[in-house]
Amino acid sequence: MSRVAVAVFSTTLAVHAQQTPAPADVKNPTIPKPAGLESAWTLRTILDELMKDNEKLEPLLAQMNPQEWVTKKGASEVYVQQWQIAHTQLNEVLAASKLLAQKTESLPLALDDYFRLEALEVTSRSLEEAVTHYGDRFTADQLNGLIARNFSRRERFRDYIRDLAATSEVNFKLADEEAQRCRGIISREPAKRTKK
Repeated sequence: MSRVAVAVFSTTLAVHAQQTPAPADVKNPTIPKPAGLESAWTLRTILDELMKDNEKLEPLLAQMNPQEWVTKKGASEVYVQQWQIAHTQLNEVLAASKLLAQKTESLPLALDDYFRLEALEVTSRSLEEAVTHYGDRFTADQLNGLIARNFSRRERFRDYIRDLAATSEVNFKLADEEAQRCRGIISREPAKRTKK
């Protein structure tokens, strides 16, 4: 490494050490994390809270009877489909959250889980409106409260994903710059002569 590169890297580490009170990543201490990136433990806590909330959705879905809404109250058949979709989405969200909890620094897994949570929320909000109109008020209130709690936790999750994306971009740029530097060194070395 050139003296300038060492100085820049040392300065970056010093600034990072001042901004981040948490200990360095034991597995890879040479790559500093930006100050905003939550720890894996914090993300697992957020995911646990989201999973507990989402597990509470299952009994609420079981209390709903969209087929009865259609036959007895004139509701649209769409609610039956949404109710079935909500069951599928819930299972997919729980599976995606478990996968992410094992690989907390995987941006593709984090995005997949987040988008699944978003889709489940859209379906849940539609069902909440249907329960309010065609079902019982108690179930509607419980579902509304669950959606509200899930929203604030999902906001924290979204912030984690944004910071993870920024970290990935910084790491990619550092790796690319180092690769370019190494290529430059290799291209300047004279070719080795082979003896005949």
